[in-house]
Amino acid sequence: MNIKFGIIGLGKISSRFAKVLNTVEGVELAAVASSDLERTKKFAKEFKAHKALASYEEVITDPEVDVVYIGLTHNFHYDYTKKCLEAQKPVLCEKPLVITQKQAVELVSLAKKNNTFLMEAMWTRCMPAYLKAQEWIKFGRIGQVKLITANFSFHVPYDPYNRIYSKETQGGSLYDVGIYPIDFALGIIGEPPLSVTGSAQFAPNGVDEAAAFSMKFAGGALANLACGFNVTAMEEAFIYGTQGRIVLENCFGPQTAILCDEDGNEIEKFKKPVPDGFEHQIRHCAELLRAGKIESNLIPWEDTIASAAIFDALDRQWGIK
Repeated sequence: MNIKFGIIGLGKISSRFAKVLNTVEGVELAAVASSDLERTKKFAKEFKAHKALASYEEVITDPEVDVVYIGLTHNFHYDYTKKCLEAQKPVLCEKPLVITQKQAVELVSLAKKNNTFLMEAMWTRCMPAYLKAQEWIKFGRIGQVKLITANFSFHVPYDPYNRIYSKETQGGSLYDVGIYPIDFALGIIGEPPLSVTGSAQFAPNGVDEAAAFSMKFAGGALANLACGFNVTAMEEAFIYGTQGRIVLENCFGPQTAILCDEDGNEIEKFKKPVPDGFEHQIRHCAELLRAGKIESNLIPWEDTIASAAIFDALDRQWGIK
């Protein structure tokens, strides 16, 4: 059975999603919508969508759409995810799902109440190399995890009209790229942090353009993480344990995982290249829907809620919310 996707919001991320979707078996693009019908028609033609609809609501209520992918800017995620869940329409929403714990808890509760699929589009969690790292940790290959270091920063000149710097679209490095090292650490440790502390640098309009923060976990692990728009820094991510370490080439889309001893000597290497990691996310989403699941086992709701709680904690420290 082909899973039929609908897409609302047709920007850069949705173009990438649609392009990859057309390469994955067992799925098809049923309908798309944006705020501009002519742009919608152009998008539908380019990516072979069956329908170019006039509104987001039409995609959500279309009986031929099995799941809605929300590729809108952050400020629209909560409202349109809620609309989907209220209509009992399965939803795959771009990261971050929401930016407050209260919103995350509300949406998860609604998904449970209406028995409707909800998944945050954290494609990193579906990457084979990341899953291999989780497997090594589960089987004690590096002992007890004690420290994680990861960052994701790229350089974009300040422009208050660019969505990543815009207050109106809920821009900022924490929400846009900080989610990657945060989610990387949560998925490895397997529990929310006891505490989080950090510092940020701010753009002229008050949006955070870079941040560095640390998390402490009940099991004794620490995480040192960073994100930003002011420099390009996409170094390897390290997971240090009492008996070794795991190295991934980055925290956001790793295709290689290397298992090492305490001295850094390679023991085992896993590598699985893929043209675009969205492929794994799309396939995982489709498999869950075919199985009648409403929650992803790779991207559980508790981690989405934990990420939003971390946003809350740092925002309070920085006074930006």
